[in-house]
Amino acid sequence: MKNKIIKKARDEIDNRKGTGEWLENSINFNQSLRLDDKGREAVKHLFDPLYQGVSLYKREQKHLDLEILIANLIKAKHRAVSISLNRNTWKAGQYSRASYFIMELVKVLERTGYIKMKKGHNYENKARMSRIWATEKLLQYIPEFHSAVIYDPKELVELRDDKGKLKEYKNTAETHRIRKILQLTNAVNGKADIRYGKYKLNPCLLAVFNRKFTLYGRLHTRGHRHYQSFSEQERAEITINQQPVIELDYSGLHPHLLYAKEGIQFFGDPYSIVDNRPEVRPFLKTILLCMLNAKDETHAERAANYWLFNNHDEREVLKGIDITKARPLMEAFKKAHAKINHYFCTGKETGLKIMNLDAKIALDVIQHFAKQDIPILAVHDSFVVQEQYKDELFQVMKKVYQQKTGGFRIRVK
Repeated sequence: MKNKIIKKARDEIDNRKGTGEWLENSINFNQSLRLDDKGREAVKHLFDPLYQGVSLYKREQKHLDLEILIANLIKAKHRAVSISLNRNTWKAGQYSRASYFIMELVKVLERTGYIKMKKGHNYENKARMSRIWATEKLLQYIPEFHSAVIYDPKELVELRDDKGKLKEYKNTAETHRIRKILQLTNAVNGKADIRYGKYKLNPCLLAVFNRKFTLYGRLHTRGHRHYQSFSEQERAEITINQQPVIELDYSGLHPHLLYAKEGIQFFGDPYSIVDNRPEVRPFLKTILLCMLNAKDETHAERAANYWLFNNHDEREVLKGIDITKARPLMEAFKKAHAKINHYFCTGKETGLKIMNLDAKIALDVIQHFAKQDIPILAVHDSFVVQEQYKDELFQVMKKVYQQKTGGFRIRVK
């Protein structure tokens, strides 16, 4: 019965392949996808018969091109991959790993039945990239497809523009330093057995900056089963080298950093300062963070109320204690945090600058452990290590915060 249901589901997917609605659900080609050692060998065995007797320049690069292409196809599984067949797309660059030979490989794989393709078009100021998808012939070639795909970005320090597109940049001593820390941490984490249940997690970290290197810079994970995609409750069940973990984070980090910038040591919880009932704190935290990141009070209020609208359980609890909107609590925050309220609702750059500082703190924390060959998982302002390193992490987090703020203190929980 179960097999019949699975077969029926597969047949339904196959029937939709190549149709308009299905093609609209395509995913973008990702140059950071690679295959593990076993998958890489399988790609070489596939490549050689396709080009047997053909003299190829930079054959290793062409092996790599096929590896990246197949990694995208098997990662997409039953979806299409949007890909450009314009040679200008494949120019060498800071973030580029694949070459224009990808276009040749697409044609060959389609001709040999490993993929199918819907060609793109460009007319009346409308453009559509080509969409390609794996046939069963390819999916069966590397049967354990998802476990074979790994996320391995060429560049660990990203700079993005206002629209989120990658920007080329000139390296500095600081970008070299950040990259070196990330390379070391990724190497240490890559050797460790980091799992959630039976699933091995992707621990690859990269730093992402917004427009310039003084804005944002937080550490992110991406790819299949990257650990930052797991909730706090799920992260508590992660194991590192078969050992349980502990997660510690900074309490109210961003408001504390603003007080430190003003030369003031803040004590207590910056969120609960206006209402100390535990059930109110999630909404209070949302409101204050919205005020730190919004361009004006109207946008902050809308964002906070939108959070309340989308979180039904919290909304019902708060409604029972006569809290139904953000504005009264915003006014309370402005009074309670009078010494830093000039930072409130002044534009996104305020929040991005604070995140830039918390990213520098995170880099120093992970570097401390990576230098000792100890795996550590960064989740912005919190960190996950094996339980045996709990006390060391606690002390390092406090020490790094003091170093970055000129001696001020913060609670670590």
